[in-house]
Amino acid sequence: MRASTFGFLKNCALLLCLFAPSAWMIATVPPLWRDADAYNQLTRHPLIATYWGHGPAYCYAAKVPLLLGEQWERWRGITPPRSGSASSHLTDSGVWLLIVPQHLALCGAAFYFILTISQVFWVRLALALTWASNALFYTFAHCVGSETLSMILIVVVAARACRLIRSRCEPRWTDWYFFAIGLWLCLLSRHVNLWLTSVLPAAFLFSWAWTRTASLFASGEREALWLRLSGKRYFRQAVIAIAIGIACFATANLLTDALARKTRLQPHSRIGFTFLWRLQFLKTLSPESRAALLERVSARTHSTEARKLIALLRQTHDDGAELSAGEFMRQAVPVLFPLEGVVQWKKLDEALNQMAFAFLLPPTPEHLRAARAELVAALRMPVTDISSFLFETTAYYFEHKNEMPACAELLTFRDWNAEQIRQIPFRHPYFELWRGLSYNKALLIWFLSLLFFFVVARRKKENAAAVSSLGISLMAVGLPMTATTCLLVEFLPRYGLPMWQLLLLSLYLFVGGALDLLATPGRKRGAWPSFSSKQSAGQQPTLG
Repeated sequence: MRASTFGFLKNCALLLCLFAPSAWMIATVPPLWRDADAYNQLTRHPLIATYWGHGPAYCYAAKVPLLLGEQWERWRGITPPRSGSASSHLTDSGVWLLIVPQHLALCGAAFYFILTISQVFWVRLALALTWASNALFYTFAHCVGSETLSMILIVVVAARACRLIRSRCEPRWTDWYFFAIGLWLCLLSRHVNLWLTSVLPAAFLFSWAWTRTASLFASGEREALWLRLSGKRYFRQAVIAIAIGIACFATANLLTDALARKTRLQPHSRIGFTFLWRLQFLKTLSPESRAALLERVSARTHSTEARKLIALLRQTHDDGAELSAGEFMRQAVPVLFPLEGVVQWKKLDEALNQMAFAFLLPPTPEHLRAARAELVAALRMPVTDISSFLFETTAYYFEHKNEMPACAELLTFRDWNAEQIRQIPFRHPYFELWRGLSYNKALLIWFLSLLFFFVVARRKKENAAAVSSLGISLMAVGLPMTATTCLLVEFLPRYGLPMWQLLLLSLYLFVGGALDLLATPGRKRGAWPSFSSKQSAGQQPTLG
């Protein structure tokens, strides 16, 4: 009884550490907004938002607290005003009922992840305190937008992947199911999360290659046999992980298309519309270089409509006009469909897609230089710039009130002004604690932690293949996620969240595993098997 009570108190201490920043932000900072995208995700019908390219998971999940908040306001005798084409009322109660569960979900996901990667209380406590000291995750939890749901789900998926790859016996199918559900929801929350389908297969394949190579240099027949058996198991599980990734991708696409088909608009790819923001790099080129580039790109495509759009693009830049994506599309309609009274949006998007593919397949040197420069700048950017950017996206409302009319009576915009919101991260030291840490510096710390884990595992005679493979896969997937964004759209600080999150999860995995090994003598921990102890005891080896 005392042991269970003591364990309960230790878990409460961890939860208190993890939730403390959330409690402070709820009491101090107004709800943050990720500009007009978050507004559309909350107020538009989820089917329409899905058609526009937003992940359906957040669009549907957010409707529940908004509806509860609306009913609460009506019960109090307050009738929330409905604005324009918005399908949902926005109330302070509804927004807080969305923000608070986001903080609770982040706390629960972080708690689950820390319990997964460590079994020693003081190690868990150190990880929890480090986690709580970083405002990045908590600021996103305090913000309305689909990136928040994606961030929380990625923590859960990483924890499930860790449990699968560290399992000492064959994982149950229920373990695979829980991982698949988390991965599937990730794909439904953000499109760039498609890269996550490669994390677990890469980890298992890396472990397979590791053990196969190690078996060639084994010191004894028993050790070589154990390594070959381990390799077969890792390869089998890699195949299962690949199948799960394909199934999640296929079912997520089918569901998204099925939802969009319920509207009067046909579902189709809108990558070309997104790519219009990437074309801002054309402004940095000289008129001669820009003209030569557009000429080469026009020669790449066989689409007459795409060539017309490229010609319009060239004319726009030659005239010195600064057009937004929406204004460019409005000018493109009479160019593509001069005799049609009704705009065929699907044909317009198909033409935009063909124009984007002309730039992307393969990327032009000028395009690659622009994307590379932004990625390099992102690697040098302090992590605090990402969380601070959410205050900028919240202040976006005050200069674009017509785009977000239903927000006018909300606490964030009723009681604050743009300058006050922008100054919040500078008035509270908590948001500046990690100011000196850029991704490049964090990557160096990550590499040192990987070496530290290897050294400790070798001294303890533990198998480090599984955990190190997962950690490397997490870090390796984060960078392509951000690089892909740089290729498709002009970089914004919030797009750096995936590479930072996956790097930090990997870092915690290595540090937690190494400190656990140091804190637990011999084989009592039982997480990673050693060759020597198995051989001396004559036991059947298990996998780490």
